[in-house]
Formats: sequence, C-alpha cells, structure tokens
Amino acid sequence: MFFVYILFLMHWLNVNIFVSLLIGLVFIWSARHGLLAFIVSMLSFEMIFLYILKKTGNLIFPANATSVYVIVLGLFIGIIGEILNKRLRTTENERKKLEMERKNLVEHIETLKSVISQLELRIYFEGQGMIDLLERLQELEILDLDEMLTRAVSIIAEFFEIENLKLYSVDKYFLRYVAGIGKKNLPNSFEAKNSKVISRALEKGYASLPEVLLEMEIENFEPWFAVSVGRGDDTFGVFVVEDITPDKFSQTLILYMQSIASWLNANIKIVKEETKLLEERFKNTDGTWSEEYYIKKKSVLDKRREKFGIPYEELCLIYDKTIHGSVIKEFRASDIATAKGIGDRVQLKVLLSVCDEIGKKKIIERLVSKYEIQMC
Repeated sequence: MFFVYILFLMHWLNVNIFVSLLIGLVFIWSARHGLLAFIVSMLSFEMIFLYILKKTGNLIFPANATSVYVIVLGLFIGIIGEILNKRLRTTENERKKLEMERKNLVEHIETLKSVISQLELRIYFEGQGMIDLLERLQELEILDLDEMLTRAVSIIAEFFEIENLKLYSVDKYFLRYVAGIGKKNLPNSFEAKNSKVISRALEKGYASLPEVLLEMEIENFEPWFAVSVGRGDDTFGVFVVEDITPDKFSQTLILYMQSIASWLNANIKIVKEETKLLEERFKNTDGTWSEEYYIKKKSVLDKRREKFGIPYEELCLIYDKTIHGSVIKEFRASDIATAKGIGDRVQLKVLLSVCDEIGKKKIIERLVSKYEIQMC
C-alpha cells in the first residue's frame, strides 16, 4: 500500500487509479490475512484517502459512499478470510499432530520389533539352540589350545550371528590377540588400561560402550562390548566385539556370551592339563620341542593365518652350542622352538606366534646384538 502511495507521490499514477488500487489492496489483504489485516489496511486507506481528498478534491469517488463501501465489503471479505485462515491453521495443526503420532507409532513399532527379536533370541537360546552350541563346542579338538580357541571363536560368532568377534588372552592386564573374525581395529597386543570397555569387563565380567559413555568420556577407539573369559585370578582372556548393529546388541546377548565364556574357561583348564601331558611327551629339557610337535603346531598356525589373518613368523638360526641355553631364553613361552645339533653348532627353528615381519626383524636385531648367530 505504501509502495503504491510512493508511486502516486512521484506522479506515476493518476489519483483515481491510485484510489482504486488502494481499495483493491484493502480487499486483497482482508481476504488473505483476515480481520486484523482488514483493520490495519482500512485505517491506512482512510488516512491516505482523506489526505488526497483534502489536497486534490478531484475524485470520481464520493467520499462518504466510498468509505462505507470499503468498510462494509472489506469487513465481509475480512470475516471470510478470518474463517478460512482459522481453518487453514486448524488443518496445519492437525497435520503436525498426525505427523507426530506417526513418528511415535514408528518408534513404538521399532521398539516392539526389538523386544520381539530379543524374546525370540532368548527362547532360542534357552531351548535347543544353546544345547546345539555346547554340543558343537564339545566336539572341538582339545589337544591344541590355539586350534581349539580358533575354532571356538568361529562357532560362537556363527551361532550368535556376530560378524565381528575377537578373543584376547590376558596376562597381568596385558592383552594378546588369540583368534577372531571380522575387521580388527584394536592392535595384536596392548595393555587393558588402554580400553575402558575391556578394563571394566575384566573387573566386573562384562561391559558395553553405551554404559561407559554414560559415565566417562572416551579418547580412543572402543569396542561395542566385551565379556571376560573367567574372573579374577582365574581369567584366561576376554571376548571383544568391536562393532555390531544396534538391532543385534542386547543384554540378552551379553548374558549368554557370559555363559559360554564361563563354559569355555572351564574347558581351557582341561586343555592346559592336556598341554602339560604334551610337554612331558614332546618338550625337551632345554625348552625346545620335538620336530613332530613343531610340524603339528606349524600346521595349526597356518590354518589360523589363512582363516583369521592371525600372523606368525618362522625363524631359523645357527649358532655355537655354548650359547644355546641363553638363546632359548630370548623367546616367549608361546613361541615353539625345535633344535638340531650340527657338530659343535645348533640349528634352531622357532615359530613366533602372533608376530608379523616387523616383530621378527626386531627379534633378529636383538639376537644379533647379543650373540654370534647366522640366519638359515
């Protein structure tokens, strides 16, 4: 309206055309925005109309009749506009309400799906499913601990439909990778304190990322949840799930993982007893193993590397017999060595478990710096 008035002041509009446009704008505003717009536009029109009438007096519109006409017709149009606007607002509010109800229904449906899924999972676990799993685990070969654990991880992951499952052994809160499936973000070996989820799992039996996030901030990569295999001084290691879809993650899953972990820990003790018997049969007094056991262990490590990507390296050394005992002490208890005498020298072959090429080079550098040895 004021834009039209400016055009009039600039003499771009005839006075009668200008008044006609003002009347039209009053009606349009009243129809579009209702009674409040009618009152404002009507007052503006009257002020401008009276000003023009007083200044020019040259109008084809009779003053009183024009004002009455604009007021009556504008009021009628404003009432209709108000009614229509109210209906539009009501319709928009109802639409928003329906949209909110739809979102709530979708959330309830997803919640119900999750509950039903967990109930189905629990029914299956408590029924024949858990029995089948234990039977499959009992069929595992127990003459070799590494082989048993490698196959156990595969069976457990398949049963629970977990695409990412790792098993770490624990020695004085230092973790070493044993077996696993899926992409691995955590290193092969590290201290438990470097992961808040894992350190808590070792303390209380299990831990999940959501509950840790509620209590503290995290700085490094953390797995979704971890379950301890054993408790306290009886702890062998920890199951670690680095990633899992939210629909598969539940307390029910953790509960049954704990049950399996307890069962597995008990069987690990049995395997360790069997290992002692193997040591009596195949291990020599100098700490080396017979060539027969060495070949069997190498076959197991080959399977682990092929199926799970767990690295290992083989080392061959030749040195004087006089330093044999010292050289043997340089290796870990988990490394398997076999020795063969060659005159006054010894040929030693060593399987370096969970070791990559970089680790092998470091071991060689350490040995070369201490002893006179040759590679073979």
